[in-house]
Amino acid sequence: MVGTDPSGGRTGGVSSLWDNRNMGLTRAEAIARVSLWCDATAYPEVSTTDIGTVVDQFSRFSSWTASTAYAVGDRIVPTTPNGRVYEARRAGTSDTTEPDWPTAPWTQYQGWIYSEGTSDPELMWVDAGPANVERYDVRSAARQVWLIKASRVVGEIDSKDGSADVKLSQLRTHCLEQAEKFRPMVIV
Repeated sequence: MVGTDPSGGRTGGVSSLWDNRNMGLTRAEAIARVSLWCDATAYPEVSTTDIGTVVDQFSRFSSWTASTAYAVGDRIVPTTPNGRVYEARRAGTSDTTEPDWPTAPWTQYQGWIYSEGTSDPELMWVDAGPANVERYDVRSAARQVWLIKASRVVGEIDSKDGSADVKLSQLRTHCLEQAEKFRPMVIV
């Protein structure tokens, strides 16, 4: 896919969608969005540290890093995004310099293999297909935070004192209902 840069020139075969200015939400923005969607400051509260941990669990990929140990299944994008995501198929340690990832459309295809690194055997990357613009799956993270909130009130009981009637058992139900709103859509 060939795009144009803001000045109107060609981007060398990589869509302008994949420049460094447009890689979706930052980690801080993802945490803020999940906090908002989950009403994090309302009882039962969930700290931004806890939300950050959840957001990290729903990261689709990270950026390639020099001299880093990667496990099988780790997913990365090049530091200069080319619209592709690469998955480690053989564990190892990355080299001190980044590989020359393919950028021309005819060289970008799923299944492309590249070996690199200082470990024996070498780290093996396989092109896993187009990268999603959003690094963080904030909807799945929001669902998980609502489930955490529900688990924190599972032992709460209803209470009545005179005219005050507090039904804390409904709070768990509410949290579970909110979690359902963020359930991933499955198309068969």
